[in-house]
Order: sequence, then C-alpha cells, then structure tokens
Amino acid sequence: MRRNAVLALLISAVVAVIVLYSATFFVQQSQNAVVVRFGQLIETVESDPGLHWRVPFIDNVTYIDRRIINIDAPSVELTTQDQKRVVISAYLRYRIVDPETFYRVARIEQNAERRLVAVLNQVMRDVFGSVPMQDVLTEKRAALMTTVTQRLVPTGKQFGVDVFDVRFKRVDLPTANSEAIYNRMRTQRAQEAAQFRAEGEAEARAKRADADKQRIEVLADARRQSEILRGEGDAEATRIYNEAFGRDPEFFDFYRSLQAMRTGLNGNTTTFVGEPKGDFFRFFEQNRGAQGQLPALRTDKQQ
Repeated sequence: MRRNAVLALLISAVVAVIVLYSATFFVQQSQNAVVVRFGQLIETVESDPGLHWRVPFIDNVTYIDRRIINIDAPSVELTTQDQKRVVISAYLRYRIVDPETFYRVARIEQNAERRLVAVLNQVMRDVFGSVPMQDVLTEKRAALMTTVTQRLVPTGKQFGVDVFDVRFKRVDLPTANSEAIYNRMRTQRAQEAAQFRAEGEAEARAKRADADKQRIEVLADARRQSEILRGEGDAEATRIYNEAFGRDPEFFDFYRSLQAMRTGLNGNTTTFVGEPKGDFFRFFEQNRGAQGQLPALRTDKQQ
C-alpha cells in the first residue's frame, strides 16, 4: 500500500514537471516570438527576452529571428535598354521588424524569402531595362542598386520586414556573348600587337640606318683626319730629310743607302749572286782594298 502511494507521488511529480515545462518558453535576445492557440495568434513577444508562460499543450510558440538576414538570390539574365544581355548575381539584406505581420503573411522565413527574391528579379528587370549597358558597367551601378533597394522596400513592408540593402555581387555577360567578346578582344589585341611590332621594326630599321650613316660619317672623318695627319707627318719628315740632306748630302746619301740595303737584304737567308757593282753598291766600290778585294760582309750576329 505504501509502495503504491510512493509510486503515485512520483508519477504526479513527473507529470507536474512536464506540465510546468510545457507551460514555459524561453526567448533569446536575438529572437522574437509569437504564441498561437488553435491557429490564432494571441500574443507577440518583442524585445523582451527571457522566460515566458503559455497554456501547456495548447499554445504553440514560433520563434522569429530579429537579426539582419542575408539572402543570396540566384543569378538571373536580364536585358538592358540597348538590348544587351547581362547576368546579375545579387543579394539583399533585411530584418523582421513586425513579427505579427510577418507571421500572418509568411509564417516562416523561407516563404518570405521566396517572395522577396521573385519581387527582386522583377524590379531588376524593370530597372535594367530602362538603362543602357554602359551604366551597368560604370560607377552608375551604385545608383542602380539604390533604386532597386528603394523599389523593394514597399514589398518588404507587406511582410513586416525592412529591406535596407541590395547589392550586385557580380555582373557578367552570358557565356555565348562572353566567348564572342573575348574572341573579338583577342583579335583586336593581336592586331594591335602586330601594329606595334611593325612600328617597332620600322623604327629599328630607321635607327640602324641612322647608326650606319653616323658610323660611315665617323669613319670617313677619321680617315680624313688620319690622311691629314699622315700628310702633315710626311711633310714634316720630308722637311727633316731635306734639312739633313742640305747639311751633309754625302752622309744622307750613305744613310739612305744603308736603309735600302737593310730592307733589300733582310733576313739570314738572303743571297746575292753577282759582282757588287752599280749604284746600289757604290760605297763598296769606294772601299776596295789595294789588291782589289772587297771587305768581307758580316752579319749582325757576327758583329
């Protein structure tokens, strides 16, 4: 009997704990909460984190994030005013500011995000369709993002959210257009490179021709200077020879004869066959001995 009473008391305590647990819910600082009873929203908890009460097993609590939420929208292909195709990758940032409206319209974040992305794509089609391609690729793109954000704000209000920023992550061309543009760019760059090479070769030929001209002029001037200096040197040598010849003609004649012999009889293997007569050996004729014999010739080694 006593055991049954203890068991009943234990069961009652467990049930009480379960009921007490089901009667409370905790809201984080980064959350809002809505309490729903039989499908009807009866309470909204905003900016009041902590422990709250509810009817156990009847009330359901849905938590709603109050922080800034980012949505990465899928890439979409759009047409500009000048009929150019572009691929836009965008994202938007929003925050749920009215939990009650958000719950009544969207229930959960995924539903609201799908609607916002659909409206975002439509707004971008309208905005990009009214501007040329050049505005998308220049600094005017910031104004386009501002315009898209402003036009998306009323739609966000319908969901109880505040859309405060839309950004374009990437602006690309379609694959087919990109390939055609890249091929055209490669062709243009190849033509420019060929033109630069041709201009460089022409300039190189002109510089080589100018350098060859300067070289010829320098060599010609050097030869002219050398001929002038050589002529001056020959003239000075002739003057010295003439002056020496004028002072002692016999010695000068003898000296020139020795130079002629040194040049004509150069080397140890030079052989002269014949009698030493004539103008070339006139000094030998003057030095014959009493018996008519010429003095013996000695080489430099013998001397």
